[in-house]
Parts: sequence; structure tokens; C-alpha cells
Amino acid sequence: MISTPPGDQEAPPLTSTDQPRLDRIMERVRRLLDLAEHPATGDEEAALASAHAAALMLRHGLDASAVRRRATGHAERIDGLEFEVSNRGGHARERCWALHLVCDALGCKGAQHWTAVKGRGIRGATRVTMTIIGPDPVLDSLRLLLPSLSLQMETHVKPALHHFTTPLPPDRTERARAAKDFRRAFYVGFGSGVAAKLRTRVAEMTEQMKGTGAELVLLDRKPLVQAEFHRRFPGLRQARPTQLDPTGYHTGHKAGLHADLSDRTLPDLTPEELTP
Repeated sequence: MISTPPGDQEAPPLTSTDQPRLDRIMERVRRLLDLAEHPATGDEEAALASAHAAALMLRHGLDASAVRRRATGHAERIDGLEFEVSNRGGHARERCWALHLVCDALGCKGAQHWTAVKGRGIRGATRVTMTIIGPDPVLDSLRLLLPSLSLQMETHVKPALHHFTTPLPPDRTERARAAKDFRRAFYVGFGSGVAAKLRTRVAEMTEQMKGTGAELVLLDRKPLVQAEFHRRFPGLRQARPTQLDPTGYHTGHKAGLHADLSDRTLPDLTPEELTP
């Protein structure tokens, strides 16, 4: 169990009769979405607003369309989300692996496909895309959360890699190979750390909602997700096993456990900050 930082207050669960509070939360999410999508908003500010909106939607079982129409009806429809993954350095496979772990923690299932010269595989891909299958409200949250986590993953790997490569022998080939192995393992470890953190959050939310009668978006819909996944991708091959550098993996896992999900660590934004 990941402890709550000192001073943080856990949000009480919403009930079906707590409409005024739900309205306030929906208005907050709407303003965060507006801020993230506004053309005058800077990249970092937009990422912050998107991540904060995603955390609120995940916590309270909202989706963006419900917020826009000021309603709380949750569609049970299982759908797909397309998310493009960077292949910079030829590391798309491990980046996808990390994001698969995150999606799986929220009850979704994904597959990746790519465009590349024949025979070169995903390492030489010019474009890599993940298709994530899951409930509409969860996909809505992932649409905002995945770019934030991808950015954090790249931000954290740089100092970790610098610390790791400094004591290595000066042989250039050996350093390059070790750095590549460390980076790939770091990505997967980061995803596993975030997934562990998300599972803790899901367990906490599920416990909070017991007996309230409120509908939670993170209900167990795994059979529906599995059925839709196999309908879309019949006979899909599993990726071959890959050995990972243990130092890179454990370093990444630790960083993932401290990833900013915007649900507890970010301060509340003031009304002024919510206006681009």
C-alpha cells in the first residue's frame, strides 16, 4: 500500500444523492479540459491540466462526454483508443510494453502495430501505434493520462541514465550497448511501477464506493474487454520474451511508483489558473 503524503486529505466517495458536489467536480474537470485544449495554453501547462482532469475523471467515474453535456450517465460500451508511441532510438517496443502494463492495471487490453521496411520489425518502424480496448470512460481518462506518463517516463530516464553510465569504462561501443539496455529496461520498469500505483488507487476507490450505490467507472469489465479484443485481433501473436537489464528495470520501477498521477500530489489550481 502506498501511503498518502502528510497533509493530504482523501476525497470522500460520491453518492447518488451528492449531486451538488458532483456538479462542482464536473465543472472543475470541464475547466481543466478547456484549459488543456486552448491554443494559448503552453505545453507544460496543458499537460498538467490534462493529467489533473484525467485523475479526477478516474476517481469519480466520469468521462469527458458526460462532463461536456453535464450528465453522469456511464456508457457500458467497450471501444478502442489509438495512441501513437515514439520509436526514437528504436525503443518503441519497450515504451509500448510500459503503457500496456498501465492500461492493464485499469482493466484495458492493447496491441501495437507499426509501419516499417519489411524484415526490420518494430525496431526500424517509422510509425508505431497502440490500440487500447476498454470501457469508454476509462479510455477517456487514458487519452489524457498516457501523454503525461509518456512525458514523465522520458524525463525520468535521462538523469537515471546519466547516473548509470558515468562509472562505465570509456569504450564507446560498450557504453552505447549498456546505455541502450538500461534505457529499455527502465521504460518497462517505469510502466510496472505506475501500474502498481494505479492498482492501489483502484483498490482504494473500490473500497470507498462499497454500499454507496454510486456507479464506478472502474468496475470489472474484463470479460467484455477480452471478447472485444479477440473480436478485433483474432489470432494475434504474442511478443517474444525479452531479457531486461535488472538495474534499469528496478530503477524504472522505483521512478514509476513516484509518478505524478495528479490525484494527490498536485496542488489545487485556482480559478485564475484555470483561465488561459
